[in-house]
Amino acid sequence: MVTPVANPGGIAPCCYQHAVTADAIFCGECGKPLLRCMAHEECGGLVGDDGCCNVCVRPQLYLDKDAVTEVKTGGVLVLPLVFYNASGVGRPLFITDVWVREGESARRKVELPWKRLDAGGSNRLSVQTGALERQGRHGIEITFAAATNYFMREERFCFTSSLSLEVEQGGSLVINQTINSSGVGAGSDTVYAPIRLESQGETRKAAVGGQAAELGLQRADNFEAAQGIRGYTEGPLKGVVVNRGARIIWKGFGDEAPSGPITTRDGIFAIGRGRSVRLGGDNQLQLLVTDAAGAVDEQLSQAISRRHLELFIQGGRLCARVTGQAGVMIGDHKHGADDALAVIGNGDIVRVLPKYPEALALQIRMRANYGQVEEITVTRVPAMPEGMPR
Repeated sequence: MVTPVANPGGIAPCCYQHAVTADAIFCGECGKPLLRCMAHEECGGLVGDDGCCNVCVRPQLYLDKDAVTEVKTGGVLVLPLVFYNASGVGRPLFITDVWVREGESARRKVELPWKRLDAGGSNRLSVQTGALERQGRHGIEITFAAATNYFMREERFCFTSSLSLEVEQGGSLVINQTINSSGVGAGSDTVYAPIRLESQGETRKAAVGGQAAELGLQRADNFEAAQGIRGYTEGPLKGVVVNRGARIIWKGFGDEAPSGPITTRDGIFAIGRGRSVRLGGDNQLQLLVTDAAGAVDEQLSQAISRRHLELFIQGGRLCARVTGQAGVMIGDHKHGADDALAVIGNGDIVRVLPKYPEALALQIRMRANYGQVEEITVTRVPAMPEGMPR
């Protein structure tokens, strides 16, 4: 397994030490659940509630050394940016969108001539401002979305950098920025740092020593939710994000599955006819059709695949991938094994066997506070008798 970067993104070192043990689900020192990156087998990374793995997702943004140093009133400024992928484990990033906002104006998208950003690689992008009609301060905000892929799964996050351009008398330019000194996404320990661009006769240079200047980045989580990049995009949960560490409560399963977040090595909670891990199988939860007395209906249960459904949190949503040949019904829509992943929302009913909709269903309820879902209840219908083993 890849050795993870030491303490990336504020994850405690003790959590990484305990995550080396394959079946560990909590840190033995701080007690926090071990939330593994979807690509944990490659990167060894852990994530926080925001789901961002700072081993895989380590973008950096620079103002290139050939930035202009003067601009006249009414002129425009071209910011030569350099995007760099600082991932130390060979994980590529995909910069899917870039937005620029000047002052209080609306954000506008910038066309990208490239998308893939290999680990240790960089790409350039020139961003042009509008006309700077006056001397004084002009605010510029650069926001971009970075995606990471692993097999059929994808996570996308937004980062932003705020610059303040001060056009002085004579046209000389000062760029002020906020640098996050704790690393991307840490959200604390910031300093306000000027990059003074000066002109000396025919020679133009930056006071940063003629080198590209790194711009401070912060996670733009509110922007992610507002744009539907993370979280739900419609219905009563619109704008709400499911935490990666959301506690899942299982009801009606007899000897119920333990409540808690998804802490498997791949971040997937597998359910189906096959035995659970506790009983020596591969599923996290076994699903069998039973009658009111708890007796197993062998014939209907055979219609459930050994691994029928995979649940995971992706993009700030509860998602499902159907792996059973019989498919499932989520709300009014049938999803088959060849379909793309399905999003499950609050109040949805997942019918495990579409041909026999009353045989077995899972009711989903979510509890949200301040735009975050921290608890999900999954209720089996019909419920198994209390004390009956799974």
